Amino acid sequence: MSAQVMPAKEAVETPAKRARLDSPQPETAEKALTPEHIFKNLRLRRIVRENHNSTVAQIALMFYRPGDTGLAGHGAGGMSAYERSFEKRGSAIRDPDDNSNLLVSAGHNQASVYDNENCGDHLDIMSHFQLPGEHAFRSCCWVRAADQDAVFAAAGDDKLVHLISLAWTREIRVLRGHSEAIVDLQPHPTEPRLLLSVGNDQTVRIWSVLSGQCLCIYNYNGSAARFSPDGLSVFVGSATGEVRQWPVPKLSESRQEPLVFSTSDSNLVAAAKRGIGAAIDCLRFANSNLLVKSMAGRIDYYELPSNTVIRSFAVRNHGVSVSRFDVSYDDKYLCVGNSRGEVYIFSIESGKSVRRLAHKRSVRPVTCSLFTRDCRSVVYTGEGGFIWRYDYVDDETLAEWEKPDDSASNEELSE
Repeated sequence: MSAQVMPAKEAVETPAKRARLDSPQPETAEKALTPEHIFKNLRLRRIVRENHNSTVAQIALMFYRPGDTGLAGHGAGGMSAYERSFEKRGSAIRDPDDNSNLLVSAGHNQASVYDNENCGDHLDIMSHFQLPGEHAFRSCCWVRAADQDAVFAAAGDDKLVHLISLAWTREIRVLRGHSEAIVDLQPHPTEPRLLLSVGNDQTVRIWSVLSGQCLCIYNYNGSAARFSPDGLSVFVGSATGEVRQWPVPKLSESRQEPLVFSTSDSNLVAAAKRGIGAAIDCLRFANSNLLVKSMAGRIDYYELPSNTVIRSFAVRNHGVSVSRFDVSYDDKYLCVGNSRGEVYIFSIESGKSVRRLAHKRSVRPVTCSLFTRDCRSVVYTGEGGFIWRYDYVDDETLAEWEKPDDSASNEELSE
């Protein structure tokens, strides 16, 4: 039985707070926004609950921009290079080929795509994909499988990587090869045709999304992985806390069999650790250095290539759970959730927490958190099918919210 792309009616959205002003209000030209001011003014604006009512394993924004060959632009140009402009009704002004408003979520046996910007404050569902049976997705990411199309990959317990086209509203390719569940997917930063997958079958694979071929296999019991920013290496973390680095060879679809690498072909970046929660659940890069997170909530920041720890971040009340984190597009901040439904924003340079995002309705473990490209929103997911979005609100609007509501007359109140 094949998977289906279904009409987009599956999510229920509720406002987190009634606001007097519904559209983003532009800041005055004289006042330059700093990231710290943006984080201070983040407020919970939207809550979406997907109909599967299960854990949303991962979310991903499509950060490809016109002219990009991949994700190589990450960290270049500072925050001002990614700031958005808005029209009077609140929709973001963008190039027609810029799809950075697209947000994909993967939870239970469903994957959904939302428009995260062009409907003002709303998270508007655009497409909905459902697997047959009860196989759950565990990871998702955007890929560049074709021009003029938005394509995402999703994988999980059914051992397959599904490539879904929004333009065609259907599954366009299935990547087969893993013999156990797939726990992580990562796009290549400079070669759009390449996709990385981590399976519980003790293999890490690189695929061609154009041909569907498996081009390279690393025989290793990995739990999470990430390409280096230049795409020449792959870093893989394991359930023991060990992190290893392999080279990414020149890959060609003309080969009949995939290239195979073993542990002896790798370099040790971080040794295995003891204790509950040592398993690596997420790796990211910032300033060409490596950030490694364990399930216990410890994030180590490694200088490369010396593999020495610059500093560590401890997430309060994390517990032992999978919670993917994100790095801002200027490589200066990271956001990460804990087991109490809170999200912390850290300065990578100082190691200090600059903001805690918490709400009385958000009490379940956070499974994934991310910044939008200009850091004016933080989106995170967790158990129960919930997606939460904090948005930047300017000082004028916040002051307006603090005023008493005089819209109802005394007669109306008495009734």
